Amino acid sequence: MEVPVVSFIVKRLGVLLTEEAKFLYGVSDQVEQIRVELNRMQCFLQDTDYAIQSDHVDARVNNWFAEIRKLAYETEDILETYVIQVSSKRNKKGFRNTLKRFACIFNEWLDVHRVGSEIGAIKNKIIDLTASLHTYGLKTIGEGIRSSATEKQQELRQSYQHVVEEDFVGFEEDLNKVVKHLVQVDVYTPSRVVSICGMGGLGKTTLAKKVYHHKDVKNHFHCLAWVCISQQYQTRDILQRIFIKLVPERKKEVVRMRNEELFEQLYEVQQRKKCLVVLDDIWSIEAWKSLKPAFPNGNAGSKILLTTRNKALPSQIDPYHIFHEPTCLNDEESWDLLQKKSLLRRDGRDSGVLDTNMEAIGRKMVKLCAGLPLAIIVLGGLLATKHTLREWEVVYQNVCLHKWSDDPIQHDNGVSTVLALSYHDLPYQLKPCFLYLGHFPEDYRINAERLYHLWIGDGIIVDDDRVGDETIMDVAKRYLGALAQRCMVQVQVDEYTQRIDYCSIHDLMLELCLSKAKMNDFLGIILLQRETDLANCFSTTTSTTTAPKIRKLAIHLNRDVERVVLPELETTKHLRSILFCNSRSVYQESSIELNFHLKYFKLLRNLVLEGFKFDEKSVESIGNLISLRYLSFRSCSTPKWHSSICNLKHLQTLDLQLCEFNSGEVIVIHGMEQLRHLYIPFALNVKLKFDGLCNLETLGGFNTRSCDVNDLCKLINLRQLEDANFWKKQSQDLAAFINYLSIGADHLRQTSLSVEFCKKEEELTLLKQLLGCHHLYRLSIHGIIPELPEYCQGFFPNLIELTLVGCNLEEDPMPTLERLPNLQYLDLRGAFVGDKMVCSANGFPQLKTLYLSMLTHLKEWKVEKGAMPNLSALQIGSCRGLEMVPEGLRFIATLQQFTIRNGSQNFKKRLRRVNGEEGEDFYKVRHVSSLNISRH
Repeated sequence: MEVPVVSFIVKRLGVLLTEEAKFLYGVSDQVEQIRVELNRMQCFLQDTDYAIQSDHVDARVNNWFAEIRKLAYETEDILETYVIQVSSKRNKKGFRNTLKRFACIFNEWLDVHRVGSEIGAIKNKIIDLTASLHTYGLKTIGEGIRSSATEKQQELRQSYQHVVEEDFVGFEEDLNKVVKHLVQVDVYTPSRVVSICGMGGLGKTTLAKKVYHHKDVKNHFHCLAWVCISQQYQTRDILQRIFIKLVPERKKEVVRMRNEELFEQLYEVQQRKKCLVVLDDIWSIEAWKSLKPAFPNGNAGSKILLTTRNKALPSQIDPYHIFHEPTCLNDEESWDLLQKKSLLRRDGRDSGVLDTNMEAIGRKMVKLCAGLPLAIIVLGGLLATKHTLREWEVVYQNVCLHKWSDDPIQHDNGVSTVLALSYHDLPYQLKPCFLYLGHFPEDYRINAERLYHLWIGDGIIVDDDRVGDETIMDVAKRYLGALAQRCMVQVQVDEYTQRIDYCSIHDLMLELCLSKAKMNDFLGIILLQRETDLANCFSTTTSTTTAPKIRKLAIHLNRDVERVVLPELETTKHLRSILFCNSRSVYQESSIELNFHLKYFKLLRNLVLEGFKFDEKSVESIGNLISLRYLSFRSCSTPKWHSSICNLKHLQTLDLQLCEFNSGEVIVIHGMEQLRHLYIPFALNVKLKFDGLCNLETLGGFNTRSCDVNDLCKLINLRQLEDANFWKKQSQDLAAFINYLSIGADHLRQTSLSVEFCKKEEELTLLKQLLGCHHLYRLSIHGIIPELPEYCQGFFPNLIELTLVGCNLEEDPMPTLERLPNLQYLDLRGAFVGDKMVCSANGFPQLKTLYLSMLTHLKEWKVEKGAMPNLSALQIGSCRGLEMVPEGLRFIATLQQFTIRNGSQNFKKRLRRVNGEEGEDFYKVRHVSSLNISRH
């Protein structure tokens, strides 16, 4: 962690020198010198990065690393505190304050001198530390550490094809799928690469070994080879081992072959024979590029099976690759595997059945493994030597107390070590992003957009990280995608927009995250049960025996907590981030009282509040946190909005979603020039006004009941308008808004909108205008509309999701809707009052989900061959007049889910025959894997 810490501070110093130059006048040269020295230190730390995270270093080295980290943090603290002091004095206006300003000039020069002295002292300490590298022989220790660490790493990760896991549990279906992919022949889309991807310890290598020894694989391929790549690979050594496996009779020749000859010979043998080569534990595209000339591109019958933690790698090797990701074991599979590993006698025979008490403890312990096979195997090996209930109870207590990451046994058996390999492999800029996930409790669904704002607000991601025309939010999205590709996090992707909505982290990976964060005082966690005052928790969490103090704090609230007080303690002045995680639903009424004392929180950059109610004085005090970049009041209740919030000149993100305010209150958000992202509440009883937000990029929750459409025209840099709502009573506002979208919003990239119509002729004109908005990707229309305009080029070019509710269209809407080029989701609820619909050939080219409900007059639905070629989910509800399953459904090979609710009796009878494979209609839905017929 020292490397990303120092790298982060170097970037922060650069930002301060650029953005706060006017405040750093007089000390900027010294700051630049420190930045250069820290940059040099960073190079040394990179050479010993693995050793920093391991137990291969002695006390001298650990102390040296800690000193560097301490000095880097001290530099940041001194400069940021100084900038705050100077800027707060200079920003005060008025005649009286101007007189005070002249009186304070002398004091300011004294401050400059003081800060200069402190910076000079830090510089001297850095120079002394650099000299100590030679004095104590630490300069060369990095090479020795790195060498021994690399050897141990290679030994740990080496796999051998002849060592096959006998206790193979939970992967039988995975085995059959991978074998099928390898032995099948497809002359049209030849997939020469089959990949098994997933996090460390998931059982990728175990599954690959089973595939390698499978009888169908051995019968299909003429020869097979297995090599383990790892990160420290030697290309020639790998090629030689593959060649010896594929052509064992030429084993003596391979040593004398030149590299060019070795590539040619391997290429030729895979062209001549059907060969399977397993590349186990391959990490990088560079490793593949070094091997690539030895593997043919054509469809010669030879294939590659690879295991990797990098999900992006297979597609870089072969665009037609077949991807397979095993899932964690369920509870019963986990218990089955634990029994197989823990109940063996020394002679290998089963030791019998556990008694009830031991089984109960065993099931509790295996839950802590969270379905990760490696963890279960390690636990089983530990329990295999324990034969009494008391011994199992002791193991359970130790596992609960120390967790996997702190259990000394793990250094030998490999759970945390194997998982940590993924962490060590991360680029330096991704390591703090990963450690940030430690803020959240186990099994927590982390909102991806909120995570982006936290990263950016804390300065983990800065403008210098951008590539090309990326925004800083684009960088955050790219970083989370990279963590997901490396199997460090699991993500939930929106099926239609392909954006990451939520992410989560495996329990054991979370423990790794927390252990790495704890090692470096990166993050403190407070589990608040019933306490109402955090003073004791703060004093023990934020004041440690080793410097520096922690920078980030997460407070997890139990459901029983009724009141929280943020104490006034000097030990909290180092904090940059406070995040409250409330176990109650964000939709529950705000009931936890929160009181602030914010004197020592001047450096705070992120403040996340959720589900609280607080008084006006507390809200006002937040306005003094002038370093804030991200402020969230989500689901909070306050008696009155206070204008002091608008004093937060550096604030970049303000989240007011689901907030409760006094009825009739006017909330004015203005003058926040750095604000980039604003999320406002769906409030019907208040008025919201915003002005002077010239840099705003995202606005979420805009609605015409509480907002003025004219305010949108002032947001000249708006890129995303999310979840905008318009009601039929505000038709004049709707006209102004649609005019804004179609004429005055060229800067918008994405818009999602919900509109309510009320059967007026002029609304057809508005609808036609709306259809031409190129940045509209999600639209919901409620209320009666006369008709859908006839399709023409340019209608809804980027629309992905469309919902029509109660529109009462008299003409079939399908001829218009099916021509929307990017439509993936269509929901028609009471939208059509006719009796016949037709989906024509080649219509709905991208549609994945179709909902038809409350179409009470619909009798016939025709689906022509070639229509909806990508449909995967179809639901029909309350269409009681519909009698027949469209015959054209049989041509849709992608259809997986088919649900019928409240259909006609004849329709349901026919479908029950289909579901039971009776009658002649079964062919019509033969691709469906899930057919659900509901009586009600």
